[in-house]
Amino acid sequence: MNPRVHIHAPQSTAKTIEATNCPDCTKRTRMLSFFTPWYGWGSTCLRCGREWSDGRWMALPFVRRARQINIDAAKKRWRAAPAVADNHYGDVV
Repeated sequence: MNPRVHIHAPQSTAKTIEATNCPDCTKRTRMLSFFTPWYGWGSTCLRCGREWSDGRWMALPFVRRARQINIDAAKKRWRAAPAVADNHYGDVV
């Protein structure tokens, strides 16, 4: 018998950017946000690198430069993601 493994990793279907005050670093900054089906909106502060998933604060991994890694990943994801994908079903903020 050959077991099959299915890993669910949906891609973002919408993205937004907004200038706001970061709740973590309390500075005026830009937040990159991405909508992923089943998971909702995820945001990253471009000043401090803190992430939120569907409005909830995400813990930082215990690695060096974790905040800079989050910022770089958000920028890379921003460049690759379409403004709104054809299969997007939620509201764009």
